[in-house]
Amino acid sequence: GINAEYGELNKRFYFSLYAMNFTDIFLLVLAFGFVKCIDIKIVAPYEPGHNGAEPCLRLCAGTTGKGTTPWVLYGTNGIYVNIDMRKCEFRSDLTPVVTSVLSGEGYHWLTSGGSETYYVKSSGFRNYIYLNKDHGNIRNYYKSKKWRIDWQAIGYIC
Repeated sequence: GINAEYGELNKRFYFSLYAMNFTDIFLLVLAFGFVKCIDIKIVAPYEPGHNGAEPCLRLCAGTTGKGTTPWVLYGTNGIYVNIDMRKCEFRSDLTPVVTSVLSGEGYHWLTSGGSETYYVKSSGFRNYIYLNKDHGNIRNYYKSKKWRIDWQAIGYIC
C-alpha cells in the first residue's frame, strides 16, 4: 500500500513503500515524472534486522531514450547498451539494487536479456539483448521499433 502526504508549503511527497515491489515503485516514479520536484523517501528496512527509516536510500529511475538508445552490435544477433547512472549520485563503495526492462514499439517481446543487468556498480550497468535467429535479424528491429531500456535503482547516498 501507499501512504502519501502532500505538503503545500514544501511541495514534497512522502510515501510508505512497505508493500510495493520494484514495478510499483517504477510506475510511481513514472507517474510523477512530469512533476518539477519530487522527493521520495524509502521508509521500509533495506537490510534484514534494520528497523525504521533508512534516510540514506535513494530511488533513481531513467531510460536510455525512445529512438536515442546508443545500442552496440554484439555477435550475430545481439546488441548491448551501457546505462549511465552517475546522476543518481550513489555511494561508489556500495552496489545499488537495479531492475530493468526492454521497452519499444514492437518485437521486443521475442528477445531475451531485457531484465538481466550486468556489471552493476554505482555509476551504471549493462544490458545485453538477444534475438533468436528464428525470429529474424535483430538489426531489423532495434532501431525501427525504438527499443530502449527503462530502469530503476535503489542505493545509498550517504
